[in-house]
Amino acid sequence: MPRIGRRTFLRATGTASAGVIGALAGCTNDGDGGGNDGSDGGGGNGSSTRALKIGHLVPLSGPFATIGKPSRDGADLAVKQINSTENDVEFEVFHKDTESSPDTGVKRARELVQQENVDVLLGFGSSSVAKAVSEFAASQNVLAVATIAQTPAITGEECRTTTFRTASNLDQLTTGLSKTTAEMTDGSKIAGIVPDYTFGKATWAVFQEEMKDRADAEVVAETLPKFGKGDYQNEIQKVLDAAPDIVYTSLWAGDLISFIKQAKQYDFFEQIPEFVAGSGAITDVSRSLGDEMVEMIALDRYFFRYPDTERNRAFVEAWRDDYDEIPVNVGQETYAGVYALLRAIEQSGGSDVDSLVSGLEGLEFEAPEGTKKIRAADHQAIDENIWTGRVGPVDYADFYGFTEMAPVPGESVTPAPNCTFR
Repeated sequence: MPRIGRRTFLRATGTASAGVIGALAGCTNDGDGGGNDGSDGGGGNGSSTRALKIGHLVPLSGPFATIGKPSRDGADLAVKQINSTENDVEFEVFHKDTESSPDTGVKRARELVQQENVDVLLGFGSSSVAKAVSEFAASQNVLAVATIAQTPAITGEECRTTTFRTASNLDQLTTGLSKTTAEMTDGSKIAGIVPDYTFGKATWAVFQEEMKDRADAEVVAETLPKFGKGDYQNEIQKVLDAAPDIVYTSLWAGDLISFIKQAKQYDFFEQIPEFVAGSGAITDVSRSLGDEMVEMIALDRYFFRYPDTERNRAFVEAWRDDYDEIPVNVGQETYAGVYALLRAIEQSGGSDVDSLVSGLEGLEFEAPEGTKKIRAADHQAIDENIWTGRVGPVDYADFYGFTEMAPVPGESVTPAPNCTFR
């Protein structure tokens, strides 16, 4: 599949910035906050430089590697940019494959803590892995920063002092998508095809509740395939038999790719008036499927054309320079998560775990997607916007993109804190 060329990119996003590094000045150290003295992780006199070691945990193999690899690239790009500027702390990142398994995730986290002596565990491609690693990190007094996993639990009823999320959670994302779905559709009969684990069931519960409130919807079919099942013929037929107006799915990455390919064999999308995808990672699926992609209502935590700001244009150009492709949401979110750590060090003056916690609590910082705020009350990020809308063929790339955008302000779909720190 041909990649989008630089000239095409510049036409799609507007005039290029005068220089990537200059445009990303807000994403590099522009304050006088120091690092530490290299011995106890404290201090702020800038007298020496030490490494902040980050252990990056995501699926790098199997059907969910479509999110792991761009997440890895986002971490690497942020570390490269940070280390190319004058900072009191030099970042170092180690990548480990969780295989989308909580047990493997904790095993790899233990290796990173005990063998590499990392200060931060970051990433987490699935909710079950995030929950397990959050608990492990707290037992080791190591920071855990979720940049991908959406389970509300880690910043809700299971919240821990050492756990943060620098991206929207599933309550925020699914509520925003439900709002857009209700506004863009007329149907009231809904069906769900959702993976049978924490994330899938939780998103489906939120979507049902929101659609009942907003569109007086009723559920006519519900299927809960096993996580990573791969074969969805039974689910496809059950949903078609129910003849819903709207089908919602929170399948993601390789699972959603497999589902779409199989569903097309049943003329599924010709029979279903509206297909809604709630994974929050639709661009990576679209890019993988190419011309096999289908039209739908969807959300993405980041889409490279929005917002049309100098900061975002510079980020996209820097990504293309390093990777010769367009960035997808998980890459940007992990990139932003690494920069949140830098901002926390600048804010607190130190890079030990207590200083990082202090610097992240209440932090407001700029990312390519816009302003992010991390609530001190529960360590949950609030994004400026959640990007929702219709996805279909576009003339600026070789994959399906948003043809109609309906951004939902993050503040408007963020529940009140539900956290008592452990």
